[in-house]
Amino acid sequence: MRQRFWTWGIPAVFSLAGIYAVVKSLGSLNMLWRVHPYWPDLLLVLVVYPVFAAGRGLRFRQLLRDEANWQRTVGLGWLYSAACSVLPGGIGEVSLPLIYRSAPGGPAHATAAMAVARVQDLLSWLVILVIAGFAVSNLPTDSMALLGISLVVTALGTLMVFVPPARRFLFRLAGLIPWPKLHRFLAQIDERLGGMVYNVPSWVVTFGLRLLSILSYYLALRAFGAPVTFAEASVGGALAALLLVLPVQGVAGLGTVEVWWIMILRLFGTPWSVAAVAAIGVHMTLLVLSVAVGGLSFKTAPGLLSTT
Repeated sequence: MRQRFWTWGIPAVFSLAGIYAVVKSLGSLNMLWRVHPYWPDLLLVLVVYPVFAAGRGLRFRQLLRDEANWQRTVGLGWLYSAACSVLPGGIGEVSLPLIYRSAPGGPAHATAAMAVARVQDLLSWLVILVIAGFAVSNLPTDSMALLGISLVVTALGTLMVFVPPARRFLFRLAGLIPWPKLHRFLAQIDERLGGMVYNVPSWVVTFGLRLLSILSYYLALRAFGAPVTFAEASVGGALAALLLVLPVQGVAGLGTVEVWWIMILRLFGTPWSVAAVAAIGVHMTLLVLSVAVGGLSFKTAPGLLSTT
């Protein structure tokens, strides 16, 4: 019961608080009834997002040196994207070790790939933030204060993945826990991480994923009335990705993701009500698409969760 509370109860509280903040930002719920999306942009998102989600599967194929067929690779990316979008607090990441539990190397191999991919995402977003930030002249410098905790977490993750002495120091601290299975699991992860961090093709795919995710944000935001430029969508996507590192997330991101996007759009001078409508639109669009491709993954790779 206590575990369920921490898994779903706390995110539910965050969702309720976030939804309240979103309603306040809207000013009136009537704003939602007056929304007229720009359908050509939404249809383009419908094309771009499945390609982005499939690219995640391609990256795991490279990191794990998986020789599965392309149907399974695409299905993996789609299922992983749905799990990450729907399950609270980063639990969706666990779908990868679950899928590869019976594969050579087992869950430890998949967990190492998951850690590398997560750090690749954060570091690539930081690069995007630095590059695109120069093109966004009206971004307040004090807005970076919002990212303090996220940057610390990113730095710790980077140290763990890229610096073996730092990683082993953290693993030795975990050795204080009297759990032999955990010690063996961490030793297996340590053994596998070294060969993954310098996997060049996976880095190429990571930056390709960044362009696709920025394009999805740009199209979805504009479809729901936020007049952002591509550079602003790039900065916004980077800020959202780093803010999502914070342990303040709702169920399926409901409420909390919208609050992050409202805060970000306000930095660009977007009015409160317009920012709220666009935030709801971009989150709901990508959430629905992630669930849709997750469902399709069982058609494209029917044995994904049962065998490897």
